[in-house]
Amino acid sequence: MGLGAAGRRLLHALAALAALAALAALGAGCEVLVDGELGPVLCAAEGAIGPPACPEGALCRDGACVDMQLPERALGAPCAAHADCGALAFCLDPTLFDGEGPSVCARACCSSSDCEPVRDAVCWIPDRGGGGLCRIGRDVGRPEVGTGLSGDRCDAPRDCRSGICSEGTCVDACCSDTNCAADRPACQLTTDLVSSGPAWACQPEPPGVLRYFEACTRDADCSSGLCVDIDGVYRCTIPCCGSEMCPPAPGEDVVGNVGCAEVPTGGGATVRACAKLLRETSLDAIGVPCTTDRSCRGGMCVKFPGQEQELCSDVCCGDASCGDASRFGCRPYSTGPSWALRCEPK
Repeated sequence: MGLGAAGRRLLHALAALAALAALAALGAGCEVLVDGELGPVLCAAEGAIGPPACPEGALCRDGACVDMQLPERALGAPCAAHADCGALAFCLDPTLFDGEGPSVCARACCSSSDCEPVRDAVCWIPDRGGGGLCRIGRDVGRPEVGTGLSGDRCDAPRDCRSGICSEGTCVDACCSDTNCAADRPACQLTTDLVSSGPAWACQPEPPGVLRYFEACTRDADCSSGLCVDIDGVYRCTIPCCGSEMCPPAPGEDVVGNVGCAEVPTGGGATVRACAKLLRETSLDAIGVPCTTDRSCRGGMCVKFPGQEQELCSDVCCGDASCGDASRFGCRPYSTGPSWALRCEPK
């Protein structure tokens, strides 16, 4: 008995499928099943590398997975422009910080763990302050880097993720108490510890007892180690990445929002701290068009190069401080003697 028309059609279909499977096995891939090239793989986790956000070896940039080039694979790789580096990194000219050598890919950071997966990169703070930058340890005087986190016991710098061992304990930079371990819980102002100048670092005990916005006369009065003039009154303050981290001023003697600012600490150096009084109506987020500093939550209305409209900005510790990471990044810019980090359009 013959197969009939239906049977012959089934055999032809099976033969076609077998041929396609053979082509796929020979490396023809799935492009034989569609007309033209495959479309882009979309993603939402900006800056993520590889699965699950993207295929292996791809980077999530501006909402789509793109193949990484060498400069995107490692901090410290040579670069000529920001576009040469990863989505969360930028091209840094070391001569801006009185350093030497070619421009390299860098990233803003709070602690050395933020510089993963490059294990020999550390969170380096310029002598004049302005925020942490992921740099290769040997390029900033820390040739030996280990795995110990802030508060871990150490015998030498090579035991610590930061490359800094002080009095038998690993120490590292910080942007807030949340960066610190239980045995070193406070992010405090230090000098000549994680930087040759003033810088925030995790410490075991507060130097003073006065808290946020309480009146003070000297740094040692404050639990943060920083007493600063805020609109004519010396008050204790705390570290910050951006203005959204600054709590409202407690008490009835101060009205308005508090912004994050670069605070002078002597010798031309600065640190970021909640020290800028703003209006209650200073609420506009990063990227919102503006005409005056007073409308912005960060107290900063900026005309960026290549932009026709002024936009609200703020200081930052990384791209996460800048709202939409596909549009704004944390980049260094000059503020006189210091090189601060500011949210800028990508």
